[in-house]
Amino acid sequence: MKCSRNIELMNNQALELVKCLWKEINRQQDVDVAEVIRKPTNLLLDAAEVGNFRFLAELIGSYPDFVHELDENGRSIFHIAILNRHMNVFNLIYEQGFNKQLLATYLDSCGNNILHLAAKYRSPSPYRTVSGAALEMQRELLIYKEVEMIVQPSYREMKNYDGKTPRELFTVEHLELLRRDEQWMKNRASSSIIVATLVATMAFAAAFIVPGGKDDKTGLPIHLRENWFQVFAISDAIAFSCSVISVAFFLSILTSQFAEDDFLRSLPLKLLGGLSVLFVSIVFVLVAFFSTLFLAYDHGVNWIVVPSGLVSFVPTVVIALLQVPVLKDIFCSTCCPSLAM
Repeated sequence: MKCSRNIELMNNQALELVKCLWKEINRQQDVDVAEVIRKPTNLLLDAAEVGNFRFLAELIGSYPDFVHELDENGRSIFHIAILNRHMNVFNLIYEQGFNKQLLATYLDSCGNNILHLAAKYRSPSPYRTVSGAALEMQRELLIYKEVEMIVQPSYREMKNYDGKTPRELFTVEHLELLRRDEQWMKNRASSSIIVATLVATMAFAAAFIVPGGKDDKTGLPIHLRENWFQVFAISDAIAFSCSVISVAFFLSILTSQFAEDDFLRSLPLKLLGGLSVLFVSIVFVLVAFFSTLFLAYDHGVNWIVVPSGLVSFVPTVVIALLQVPVLKDIFCSTCCPSLAM
């Protein structure tokens, strides 16, 4: 926390220094602003490459024409930002009100338009906070779709000097990632389906081996009229139902075709649904166990029941700490992609 505050403070101080220097440059009548930016290196293009959004926003806000600055490969700051997956820099194209269609017509030295650059895969991956390879593919698709919205229809089918359209280049560049994604999804679904099956088995067995046994005369559970038995019955039913539903989700993942576009919404939503209901089923299995403890030992030994019940919920906390970040990432990238990017 302290380190993060220090870094934020240094960034703010650096930005204030840039503002002061920029004001001083603007006061000089005989200074060529473009030359100041270009030498000894092109500050704008360097900032776009590392994703320095605040620096670029300050300079472009003062001199909008800087967006037409090109590097030796014929790429603007937006082309460089897309290539390096800095979406906050790319979003300046909307905030500053530039001619998006004009900027999208720029071609680099290899004949790539901005959609070709969105189709390229950067290695190593810039998504250090993404949970799992499948979400990395989703981010790549989201960025491609975002850029596709600003280019003219003819540029979506334009071929570069290698004879590839943007979509063909995307497929070639992401072939290895697609294979990793498929294996990651299958492994996650396979391991989760084992857990879901175990939960369903336990919940099914508990429904017929009721705590306290049954009355020999009536055949009804002995604790039928007690509140904790109602809690047990409802929790066990929810746990069984949710575990079966999660099995269905994971089976649908395993039987998917794993096409590129499946990783945009279909597969992440299935994974989100499967993991969510599996988590719910585990929670209610533990609730059923807790209620069983009260039914079996609630006769003068509460000092054993309460601590034992509380300890039984430790796995719930552990599972929540492990699964909630993953579920949050999947939810944000699938249902709120603007926040994820």
